[in-house]
Amino acid sequence: MQIVVHTKIPDDSSIRYQWNGLLQHMERPQVSYTYEWAVAVSRAYAASLQPLLLAAYRERTLAGVVALVKDSTGNRFSFLTAPTADYCDFISSHDDRAEFIERVMLELRRMGACEIRLANLPADSISVNTLQAAMRKARYSHFARSAYCCAQVPLVSDEDRMQTRNSTSSRLKRLSKIWAKHGTVRVSHHQNWDELSREFPDFATAHVERFLAAGLVSNLVRQERRAFLLELGKLLSAQASLTFSTLKLDGRTIAWNYGFRFEGNWFWYQPAFDRDMAHLSPGTYLLCEILRQASEDPQIHTVDLGLGDEEYKERYSKAGRMTLHITASSGHRKALEVCRYGAAQFVKRSPRLEHGIRAGLARLQSVRKRISRDGLAGGFNLLVSRSMPFLTGPSQVIFFEGTAATQSQRADLRLQALSFKLLATAAMQYEAEPGTLDYILRAAKRLNSGCAEGFALTTLEGVLLHFCWLSQFQGFAMTELRKGLEEPAPGSVLLFDCWTPLSQRGQGYYGQCIAKVVGHMLEKGKHPWIFSAASNVSSLRGIEKSGFIPRFSLKRKRRFLVTTISKINLSESTGARMDLYPAA
Repeated sequence: MQIVVHTKIPDDSSIRYQWNGLLQHMERPQVSYTYEWAVAVSRAYAASLQPLLLAAYRERTLAGVVALVKDSTGNRFSFLTAPTADYCDFISSHDDRAEFIERVMLELRRMGACEIRLANLPADSISVNTLQAAMRKARYSHFARSAYCCAQVPLVSDEDRMQTRNSTSSRLKRLSKIWAKHGTVRVSHHQNWDELSREFPDFATAHVERFLAAGLVSNLVRQERRAFLLELGKLLSAQASLTFSTLKLDGRTIAWNYGFRFEGNWFWYQPAFDRDMAHLSPGTYLLCEILRQASEDPQIHTVDLGLGDEEYKERYSKAGRMTLHITASSGHRKALEVCRYGAAQFVKRSPRLEHGIRAGLARLQSVRKRISRDGLAGGFNLLVSRSMPFLTGPSQVIFFEGTAATQSQRADLRLQALSFKLLATAAMQYEAEPGTLDYILRAAKRLNSGCAEGFALTTLEGVLLHFCWLSQFQGFAMTELRKGLEEPAPGSVLLFDCWTPLSQRGQGYYGQCIAKVVGHMLEKGKHPWIFSAASNVSSLRGIEKSGFIPRFSLKRKRRFLVTTISKINLSESTGARMDLYPAA
């Protein structure tokens, strides 16, 4: 057996044919083991991954293949498909597996690999039993730990099929009675690329929207992930392995599952549903319909619900498939890996401790990024700016009342009420801006609570340019001053937490947005107000240009444990008005 190393996945029909042919000799072949899956990953993540393909040949016949990726240092390796696949493995026949893995480990040692991380390796794979000996022979330490359990619905026996069919049919019957009041329901399973490409934008938006509502960021926010699913769908549709399921209500799609049917397995890989229809349980309906159809198909022996501990999976799964995370390392790295794993397991016992540690690490990471970008001086300034307000120094906030806009309104921009769909669209547009993603998560939490009204400034094509929020003035909690406010007049509302994505700044969108909000509020008979820190010169200028007049300021002085707040009324006369930015 001879090892051949490729630094990319070859675009070669002969390799594709032999690679996929090897799956017929695997103990439990998976769609994520295919040539198409590896190619889709390498194409979609080409900018961030360095693939390494190790192929074993007996004469001119492919006997084994494993797709890896190396990090930027070139001496740490992992499965290429691990970030996208529930299962990863060494691809070969049962008889060749031990020799193939041994030769791979020796080749990686020869290449100078100091660490090999093998995630999502099925615990029941024969590779597990051979890896330890192969790693030892290549002079690596071996450490294995449990990773995930993929919930499954076995359909092996007639009894399995009958139980699954009966339980899902009864649920579908109950749901159908509810759905009949709303329209006609239709479930379809598509294997062609055209249908996937038509549905994909709505599918991706719905997935991101649902995660934001739960305070999470979907992996479909990332353009690379979306490109991967589209590329994978194109490749697998040609092999008739793609199964993109849709649930339509009166012709409108309200639930999706990006899945596969491969070698007797039906995969519930990445589902999504329309949040506006959540009260009708569209995701449950689609899953039950898939389970029902699978139970009636003699070619399907397993419905795989994939990794993840979502509560709903427990209602359907009757079995699970464990995966392992195996690390091969040299020197002292095994001890570090064992300590890291033990510490993580200990921390997970206390959610409060885990939350505190994660928050601390996040703050540390922000300081590191600031130091990396601005040097040590920038990191020091960040720490000082965050700590000094708690010790000493004044904080002044100026309040402005909105009047008729003096800034011309651009006809090519429009104001929209903020919704989860708009937030999902913005998250995908600004995936490369961590600050904007943090803001979107905060906005989603506020939208869920219903405590304030959000607005977005967009182009006519729907590109989001600016966000802002509106709340009742009375009782508004000022974080800058650490106190609640009293409204200056009945019907007063307050604009707050405005945000322009970094890539859109410097184009006047802040002023355009708040001016449109002012006009909207004045039409409703409200008294709009806005505030800004006295030190934020650009914000002060934008506010005045948008038709706001400074009325008063609140100034907080803190001397260690003593805090005082004073109010300063500003003259309405233009000549006597306080100079808000004397240094400009």
